[in-house]
Amino acid sequence: MFENVQQGPVDPMFVLKRDADNDVSPDKVDLGVGIYRNTEGKYYEMGVLREAKRILEQNNPGHDYESTTGNPAFLKDAAAAMFGEGCEALNDGRVTSVQTISGTGANHLAALFLARCASSKQNTVYVGTPTWGNYEPLCSLVGLQVVKYRYYDPETATVDFSTLLNTVSSAPPNSIFILQGCCHNPTGADLTPSQWDMLAGAMKQASIFPFLDIAYQGLGGSMNEDAYPIRLFTEMGSEMVVCQSFSKNLGLYGERCGVLHVVSADAGVASHVYDQLRCLIRWEFSSSPAYGSRLASIVMGSNLKGQWSEELVAMRSRLLDNRQKLHQALQNTSGNWGVILTTEGLFACLPLSPLQCQNLRTIHHVYLPDNGRINISGLNSSNVDRVASAIDSVVRDTK
Repeated sequence: MFENVQQGPVDPMFVLKRDADNDVSPDKVDLGVGIYRNTEGKYYEMGVLREAKRILEQNNPGHDYESTTGNPAFLKDAAAAMFGEGCEALNDGRVTSVQTISGTGANHLAALFLARCASSKQNTVYVGTPTWGNYEPLCSLVGLQVVKYRYYDPETATVDFSTLLNTVSSAPPNSIFILQGCCHNPTGADLTPSQWDMLAGAMKQASIFPFLDIAYQGLGGSMNEDAYPIRLFTEMGSEMVVCQSFSKNLGLYGERCGVLHVVSADAGVASHVYDQLRCLIRWEFSSSPAYGSRLASIVMGSNLKGQWSEELVAMRSRLLDNRQKLHQALQNTSGNWGVILTTEGLFACLPLSPLQCQNLRTIHHVYLPDNGRINISGLNSSNVDRVASAIDSVVRDTK
């Protein structure tokens, strides 16, 4: 039966995490996998999450299945956090929201749904590079054709906006563009609000379908600020899909808590979209995990919401402080380290070669992927100078 099964392609992030976890050196610094870490380099549990767990334990809802499409209270609050309380599309019933296996599951379900849409005249998905490594395989898995274009200019450490606009204008009508709403993974380079305005206009004129992924809402700016592109496209009347995750902004990584939102032209279409998504969920995984969505619902639907906002402010402040400290520590090292300050969120792509990144791992026990992406939250007062010294060493050795 299995004699002809081939090995799967190597997953660099899987290998990176495995190697970091197995490294017992006291000098180890893990700047790899994208989770928000505390000042000791470990998982950070937010205060609101601890309180939500206490409340949930008191309520003790048991372990029954949720609805196939997810916890209704959670979905309502998640949609409000993404689209805004007074969103006309929400009030008109044009937004279909279903719970998913975190952000990855939302992306997969969105791709699967779009691939099956009978009215779709295009099966082409445009993905800017560099980007999150799962977009291409999950789209290919459901039969969508992936076209790549350059999103990021490493020379200026900014979005290659002219290439993005040119790609939009030359793409066939009804093509799908996957765009990250904020805190771009892996570069940390985001569009400005005025660039989003220009892009949204260009996409509408070219009849391009927006596929918006927002996994870090609240870690770049406020929840409202980071949702700007989603609310912009919605106000323009665009049909689109939006993938939402509560892994990073609420610390629910292992609970796999996410949402797929589909914005339709009218409520009648939205009801059909809901039924199709219900079927796809039922056929594939029946229902999503309940624990994380129950906790998120407690946070978003209670007086904990204000505390959540304050904790996100503190997390953003610490990320900014870490950026400034690393940038300062690299002042005497050759290279364009301004990228550390001009990007935002968890990530920045350092101007390092694959060989330099390999040497950081094998010689200095500093773990990052070959593209130079670092998780800013992995830095702290006890390791930032050591990381900077290691970077200086590999830069000088391979200059």
